[in-house]
Amino acid sequence: MVSPIILVPERRETRTLLPEDARMDALVNALIAIGLLLILVLIIYLIDRVNQIEKETRKVMTTLTEKSTRSTAPFMGLSSRKLWDTLIGRGNEGLDDQTLAELRNQYQVVLSKHIEALYQEGFKDGQRGMSGEPLNTKVVTTSKGQVESWIPSAQANALYQCGLSASQTPETQWEPLRASMDEAGLFLFSKTQLEVGSPLSDWLMPKVASVDEAQKALGTGNSVSNLAAGVAVASGASKANI
Repeated sequence: MVSPIILVPERRETRTLLPEDARMDALVNALIAIGLLLILVLIIYLIDRVNQIEKETRKVMTTLTEKSTRSTAPFMGLSSRKLWDTLIGRGNEGLDDQTLAELRNQYQVVLSKHIEALYQEGFKDGQRGMSGEPLNTKVVTTSKGQVESWIPSAQANALYQCGLSASQTPETQWEPLRASMDEAGLFLFSKTQLEVGSPLSDWLMPKVASVDEAQKALGTGNSVSNLAAGVAVASGASKANI
């Protein structure tokens, strides 16, 4: 008779983690997590830094390009109100003092032509029996090229009114008009930091030479005919400016 075989289950040993081992595993996991977080932060910082460097590089290149273009463009590429604001110091557009000084030298011709055009416009309108509101902008042609000039409306209107009134007033009564013109001119030139060589009225509304001045100019003694000629010459010079 065969005796039955009894299977006895195998005993497996289970290893219980000691408290010290559990703390060590937790510490290692925490260090790994911190390390991964630091690496992620570093990557984000590097990406942001690269983007900033790229933006700064583009900005510098754009500035260099603009400066190169300005150096070859008439009046540094400025015109109208922006040109005026730059010259009065409201904004230098990144220009150094030497460049601003050169720009002012060029602008003096522009301003003089703009002033003369406003006076002549008023004078001609007065001769035609017309009156209007002058524009405070004017495209002026110079040896550097064309540029749009801008001046404050108050001074533009004052210069126009001087011409308008001068066309309807005898030259002997121009003194108040000359004072008004000189005041407007002084404001414009001083505001743009330009030197005023002489009052505007000296070349736009010159005074008729007196008899004594005509004598000295012609050097002809007391000849009545020559004195009259001298006065006529001075009067003709006055009208030639208009």
